[in-house]
Amino acid sequence: MTKARRTRPTIRDVAAEAGVSVSSVSRTLNGGIYTSAELHARIMRAVKRLGFEPDQAAQALRSRASNTIGCMVADFSNPHYTGMVSAAEEEFQRAGFLLMLAATKHEEAREAAFLSAVRRRQMDGLLLFAGDNSHKDFMKGLATLDLPCVTVDREVPDSVPVRVDHRGGALEATRYLIGLGHRRIALLTGSAAVLPSSERLAGYRQAHQEAKIEVDPGLIRPHMQGANTAFSSVCQLLQMTKSPTAIISLGTSMLAEVLEAITSNGLRYPQDVSIVCSGDTDLARHATPAISALSWDMNEVGRTAARLLLERIRDSDKPGSSAPVFLPTRLILRHSCAAPATRGRK
Repeated sequence: MTKARRTRPTIRDVAAEAGVSVSSVSRTLNGGIYTSAELHARIMRAVKRLGFEPDQAAQALRSRASNTIGCMVADFSNPHYTGMVSAAEEEFQRAGFLLMLAATKHEEAREAAFLSAVRRRQMDGLLLFAGDNSHKDFMKGLATLDLPCVTVDREVPDSVPVRVDHRGGALEATRYLIGLGHRRIALLTGSAAVLPSSERLAGYRQAHQEAKIEVDPGLIRPHMQGANTAFSSVCQLLQMTKSPTAIISLGTSMLAEVLEAITSNGLRYPQDVSIVCSGDTDLARHATPAISALSWDMNEVGRTAARLLLERIRDSDKPGSSAPVFLPTRLILRHSCAAPATRGRK
């Protein structure tokens, strides 16, 4: 009688025996450089017990893992993203991962294309920067990927969140202006559907509440990045019967429009209106006079996000913390703010 042929153990058997994922087994047996010693030892014990032949693991790795990270930003021309993404890419490169970048410009079709590419290329993890959380189809599609994910200034279920303290920064800036005597402070920020914008608004409101100053809703102007509407918005603000004596603005292209609007209305800063911007850009530093700015370490944000994602990929079989990692802002005072003018105001 012929003996039944013994079935050779598979990579899935090893994963089940070790209590880890198939991708973790593949990376370990292929010499992955970002595998913990404890995980490596557990997998190798399972390999030995089952008599698994490691050469099959390399083949499985090629079909199941790409050593690729997907990264999504709204607009890569934004200097805020440039520093963060560059720092993250250096961390991924050192760990043997390739970063694939997509700029979506807040367009749902581009977001859908990004998710499709992630699936086709079998990426190992996702790094998502601030985006519009009102795009429900994207959020649903993201939930089906089942990949390690780290988010920067964005709320995504089951992700590891890294956040800049935009609320604390806006609170500090608004308190500073109130301390100079300003009572009508305009806030120009992004769409309320984007987390940093909603956080800045919360800090702005808190400062007014602390000072027992009623907020005029007409002074709050949300804008989408790249919409090029800040110029007309500031012109409207400056032509109000009770115009703002100070403006808090985003520090990218929006700041340039703010400065142009002030000049076009025959006004000067800080003599007629004070300015604080969010994000310490080249324009803020080199304008005349230089502009007070909320600043944060963009490189540190990128490095922190990348390291957290690499840890999540490495320890994908362990429950990870979803508590936000907060990074601080600081207010850099320059020469764009003064006490409100008492003459010549409307």
